[in-house]
Amino acid sequence: MSSRALLSGEVVNHNEELEALREENDRLQQDLRQARLDLINSQNESVTARAAIQALRQTLSPLHRALRGVFGELDLVSGTTEAVNGSPGTPETSPLTNKAWDLWKQRLPGYPAKFIDALLAHKDLDSRQLSITTGCHYTNVAKVIYKLNQAGLINKNGNRYSLREL
Repeated sequence: MSSRALLSGEVVNHNEELEALREENDRLQQDLRQARLDLINSQNESVTARAAIQALRQTLSPLHRALRGVFGELDLVSGTTEAVNGSPGTPETSPLTNKAWDLWKQRLPGYPAKFIDALLAHKDLDSRQLSITTGCHYTNVAKVIYKLNQAGLINKNGNRYSLREL
């Protein structure tokens, strides 16, 4: 085959096709840049939204705990009703016993004192009820129970806790 045979034939102009591919590539590059900017903007908005949600949670957390105590536990509501009616749902304590518990609350301030108050008011509670009535985070209830147990103040009956008699 001679070199002349190879040079003969129809001439195709690839310049138009090449130009169209370049334009499409430029458009795709621009779309990619825009998509990257949109991604960065949405990530920034997400961080801002998370920070706003965290601030809102921190602000509303006390109200949330209080409302859980009101609406969360029917047992607590019935225990409160018994306390108001003077039924056997609440322990009767003498003034000497009240003073003794006041001394313990002074020795163990914070959540242990709140647990003592809750158990005096409701006789016995489980961990979830203690968490709700005292506002103590559920994961910290065991630590507070441990402190009260170390002081010899707590009885455990299954999954319920009560105060020992002084």
